[in-house]
Amino acid sequence: MRLKDKVAIVTGGAAGIGRGMVETFAREGARVAIADRDIAKARETAEHVRGTGGDAAAFEVDVSNSASVARMAEGVVARFGGVDVLVNNAGIRYVKPFLELSEEEWRRTLDVNLTGQFLCCRAAVPHMLKAGRGKVINLSSVAGEFGRPQRLAYCASKGGAIAFTKALAVELAGKNICVNALAPALIDTPLNATYANDDALADTWKNELLIRRWGRPEDVAAAAIYLASEDSDFVTGTVLTIDGGWTAALIRANEIE
Repeated sequence: MRLKDKVAIVTGGAAGIGRGMVETFAREGARVAIADRDIAKARETAEHVRGTGGDAAAFEVDVSNSASVARMAEGVVARFGGVDVLVNNAGIRYVKPFLELSEEEWRRTLDVNLTGQFLCCRAAVPHMLKAGRGKVINLSSVAGEFGRPQRLAYCASKGGAIAFTKALAVELAGKNICVNALAPALIDTPLNATYANDDALADTWKNELLIRRWGRPEDVAAAAIYLASEDSDFVTGTVLTIDGGWTAALIRANEIE
């Protein structure tokens, strides 16, 4: 098991990509802290993991609130003894035209998707420094590298996550702490349910992917396992794109054949 006895925090770990990571990390031997605003769902996920032989516990957190993040980190250390891996997965998205996006929605998106990563790193990295090792994995998106319509705040926050990842990797150079980002594309999660459940739209988008299917949470989790494990000890300050080949093709995949 590649993460045997490692302590991993997964924010937004109660559902979607986060839950996929929690379950996969636990199967690889990690002791997992499920940090989520929805504490009831986080507890249900933790119970499920324990029922399959894993070790997990739920912690309530609002990643945009520094006091809440500090309490979460203290609880994790008290329960598990330290922090080896931090996965900054928590995120939100508003889909609406730029001129209809409120200032509150703009700020809330950046607070959760970007400031949340800063606050969680600030809380977890000191424990990694004390241990002399650690892995930080920040969730970005292909929307952080390419413009997407009606997702202005989301794109800005995810682009910021990429810059934040690179800067933190530089900041922690020589400390044996690797900082990397994941940039998924079309992943079938509750966040994308509106689109995934629209058969016509789902097929249109699927046909733009070279692999010809939507991604699954476990696809992202597999990449996260790599970045969390010793296999990636020579990888830091980089972005791993998980998009089924979407951004590799300058033309639609269905025009290639």
